[in-house]
Amino acid sequence: MNRYIKTIAIIGMVWLSGCSEYTVRKIPVFAPEIVVSPLEHDFGAINSDGAQEELTIQISNAGNITLDLDDAYLISGMSNFSLSSLTTSGLEPGEQTEIFVTYDPLTYEINSDVVSIWSNDEDEREVQVPIGGAGDAPVIDVTPEYFDFGSVYLGCDEPLDITISNVGNVDLEVSDLDYFATVPVDFQFDLSYDGTNGELPWIIAPGDSAVVTATYGPLDEFDDEAYLEVASNDPVSPLVTSNHEGLGDYQAFVTDNHEQTGDLTSDILFVIDNSGSMSSNQTNLKNNFDDFIAVFVSAGVDYHIALITTDGAEFVGDVISPLTADPVSEFKDQVDLIGYGGSPYEKGLWYSYESTDSGGDASPGSATGFFRASAKLVIVYVSDEPDFSHNTTYHGGSTTMVPSDYSAHLLSLKTSSDLVVAHAVAGDYPSGCSGNGSASFGDGYYDVVNDLGGTFMSICAADWSVSMEAVATDSMAGAVFGLSQDPFEDTIEVTVDGITSLNWTYSTTTNTIQFDTGSIPEEGSMIDISYAVLSDCNDDDEDTGDTDQ
Repeated sequence: MNRYIKTIAIIGMVWLSGCSEYTVRKIPVFAPEIVVSPLEHDFGAINSDGAQEELTIQISNAGNITLDLDDAYLISGMSNFSLSSLTTSGLEPGEQTEIFVTYDPLTYEINSDVVSIWSNDEDEREVQVPIGGAGDAPVIDVTPEYFDFGSVYLGCDEPLDITISNVGNVDLEVSDLDYFATVPVDFQFDLSYDGTNGELPWIIAPGDSAVVTATYGPLDEFDDEAYLEVASNDPVSPLVTSNHEGLGDYQAFVTDNHEQTGDLTSDILFVIDNSGSMSSNQTNLKNNFDDFIAVFVSAGVDYHIALITTDGAEFVGDVISPLTADPVSEFKDQVDLIGYGGSPYEKGLWYSYESTDSGGDASPGSATGFFRASAKLVIVYVSDEPDFSHNTTYHGGSTTMVPSDYSAHLLSLKTSSDLVVAHAVAGDYPSGCSGNGSASFGDGYYDVVNDLGGTFMSICAADWSVSMEAVATDSMAGAVFGLSQDPFEDTIEVTVDGITSLNWTYSTTTNTIQFDTGSIPEEGSMIDISYAVLSDCNDDDEDTGDTDQ
């Protein structure tokens, strides 16, 4: 309690004029008396963007002797408050001094502390001044801060939604987003937030949020790491991250087992368009046939080659075989006999059907001797027009059969699908081609080639040698072996009779491995193809095992 004069009352008794009276005598006491103003203070709400507020606390001596000021400090010592030092250690009666409290909130928060002032005032050794205040600020929250995708099958994608929230009480401005990942980059960041949330910078009101998506699609079996970096106007955390980890894994490994049943015999039926636009294409075919036949000679293939046209099922000439004196010249002579004065309604599918059907020149049991049960049957369509077998104009054709019917017919001729294949040198899918003449899309032929796992090549190519070599290699019995499931190409391992082979290539188009010329396994050999399979991304059950083909 503040006092200006301290007294001690001494009560005594004296006699005056025969009467008794009481008197009071006041004896002054000398003491310091501290006075502090204000005795409490609320700074209120202050923006945390660097604004500060200052409070002045006055300390006075209302006593009659020196007031010694021993100390002044913040009891909790919160960093949001700072207190100046005392500028004097004593105040004479009537003097005053000041100390200053600065409040600097850092974020969205409520703060409080107490200023403690110590002196030699006997009644109030300590005077406490409670102080408080609040900060206004945006506060960013990124969830999750850390996420482990665990093991994810190669070929699959796992998405992760990342939520950017404002848990403060001032608008949050997100100025930039950056996504960093280890190499090879197995993580992808969905930039569609530009369409979902608008262009950066974003303004996120208090209590609101924005969502972006990161996707993990492993490319290998190694550990992968990535993180999203978010820049904003949060005064405490202007740059925050969301950290991600993952591990790629194969769902299953399989082994396809094959036995080499082919004896390197092939029966190849060329179906050659003989319409008026085929002159230059027939010339290309003749000029590159030596590349075709060279593959067979090198591999020691026992071949039968015959030619028909797109408007006739009969062989143009004799069957060409290793016994033919000059196979290349014979082939060229037969192409010349075909010519290019035939029907404009090219029906290659129909006439290959008729030629291989019962009684046809290329059919089982035919007197030509072309068809051999153990040989690989190969059909090669060469045309610059789509197939018109569905049209019965002029002669031939069927209005009911579709390409898959022709494929099924060819497959029915053999005991194994490995012994049947169709190729085409025709107009490019899906719109045809130009260059070295022009060609319409080889519709119909394209379907049969895909059904039978063959090769579809451009008739507009400048160099046919590569195409002819590819057709020849794909036409050899026992050179090509199918995979039962879709593989990861890098994991394919091939053994022949238990010995690892590197002399092969994999075709994604036909899902087969093809042995190089000169490395085709001998009859009776066991070929094992092991590989990791592409996951269906829906089945968590791992399945490994062997499949017999």
